[in-house]
Amino acid sequence: MFKLKNKINELESIIEEYQNQLFSFAFFRVGSYYIAQDIVQDVFLKFFQDKKNYNHIKNMKTYLLKSVSNACIDYKRKYGKIKIVPIDFINNDVADDDEEQKCVAEFLRIEDLLNELPAEQSDVIKLKFVDGLNFVETAEILNVSVNTVKSRYRYGIDKLRQTNKIKENYYE
Repeated sequence: MFKLKNKINELESIIEEYQNQLFSFAFFRVGSYYIAQDIVQDVFLKFFQDKKNYNHIKNMKTYLLKSVSNACIDYKRKYGKIKIVPIDFINNDVADDDEEQKCVAEFLRIEDLLNELPAEQSDVIKLKFVDGLNFVETAEILNVSVNTVKSRYRYGIDKLRQTNKIKENYYE
């Protein structure tokens, strides 16, 4: 009983620390507020049900992001691409939450910009700006080298600059 309480307390602190970032990460991959919530909840549930001790995980943030990434990929394989409905057409029954409407509007704005890029460059930029990951974490999630991540990032930002879609200060 004592071990279960400790595991629950540990899980609660992990959820509190990573839930918002994981939700944002999932949302910008599936494009649905509710599906993103379900995916993150399922990842946490599987994480909790895992019989192993959490000590084997070297970087909790990367581990959880990779798990959510895989869950998003599985979801898209199973159900196909989500059709994003423009914010103007969402009725109040579906989007009665102001926070959800803001999320959808921001998603659509960013997707429009990033759809002009090759997927590899778009993914790296999403991981950097939307998810706040550094190049090393991004390389781990995408299973590519850090140098590959850096070059994809640079080429993507350069392409966005050429189309005058971003301001100078976004380039790092």
